[in-house]
Amino acid sequence: MILTEGTRLRIRLAAFLSFLVLAIIFWGLFQIDLPLARFLRSLHIPWLEQIGDLGTRLGSGAALVAVSGGLLVGGWLRKQVTVQVAGFKSLLAHGLAAIAVQTLKHGIGRPRPRLLHADNGLPWRPSLESGMDSFPSGHTTASFAVAAVLAKSFPKIAWLVYGLAGCVAVSRAVRGSHFPTDVIAGICLGTIVGIGVAYPMREWKRSLLQTTAHFLPYLILLFSLLWLATHLPSPSMAGPMMVGGIVVIAGGVAMRVFRGICQSTGKNAIVMAALGQADALIMIGVALTTELWLVATVAGGLSAIRWLLRPDGVTYVSISEERSRYRTVIAEMSVVVGLVFVVFIIQHFKGLLPIV
Repeated sequence: MILTEGTRLRIRLAAFLSFLVLAIIFWGLFQIDLPLARFLRSLHIPWLEQIGDLGTRLGSGAALVAVSGGLLVGGWLRKQVTVQVAGFKSLLAHGLAAIAVQTLKHGIGRPRPRLLHADNGLPWRPSLESGMDSFPSGHTTASFAVAAVLAKSFPKIAWLVYGLAGCVAVSRAVRGSHFPTDVIAGICLGTIVGIGVAYPMREWKRSLLQTTAHFLPYLILLFSLLWLATHLPSPSMAGPMMVGGIVVIAGGVAMRVFRGICQSTGKNAIVMAALGQADALIMIGVALTTELWLVATVAGGLSAIRWLLRPDGVTYVSISEERSRYRTVIAEMSVVVGLVFVVFIIQHFKGLLPIV
């Protein structure tokens, strides 16, 4: 596929923005790492602990090696090359992830949450001591490295393998074994290693960017919920951001309605790329209603990344069958009701965990 110079420039900008958004997320999580870890360790809910233990077992080295080894042997016995290669590459990704994790763990030497008894915790320093190996999460890194390979080999179950890897990641924080930033770092490192093994070198950069763009909404949602629950908006910014958010949401809904009217004509309609950004506008508007500038910033960054990665040119939408105006109105009214509910939840979620 030959890319124009303009498309290459947009891809580079999207890659830079993706890195910038991830950096902002890490910076924000570092601000709440210590109090959030202490809060999670203070919870003693049996069913939550059981889920955490299950996630830990799923992401253990033995479980991951068993999966990869089973695929390798099963593919060889049944003469299924794709399965055999998936088993070999997932084993390779697991091994490379382990080397990278152990190098970083002991080179950085971040103390685990259980060692943070003092108010300011212990200093980070290179160490081979037990407990001084929190960053990044090894279970999370290995799980996402293997998941990236399996998702490439078996696209139909990509949602399942990434979902299981996500459960492993959440369990490591819930059980108090790692800080949130340890887990996010594990997701990023594991994905990079897995994609590096699964894809040819000529496709590595593009595949990494596509996977990052796919994961960013989930990371941003998680970060936004944590930031929203642990922070209250500044009184000076609250009013203007709320009004701005409602105005932006209204604009996005209006664009959706116009798009629906075009479709209801039953004729071929030319929908400009700007109309495809209606949902992005709504997302930014919802982020503004949190009245937290950091949440609005990462949401705006995600919208810009998606816009930069849009297909070239104008999108021609061919309407094969007429869609009634009545159905259009009902569909958009349901969207409005859903948005009202989301904004209502956001207002009651602010400062839910006063730990900072």
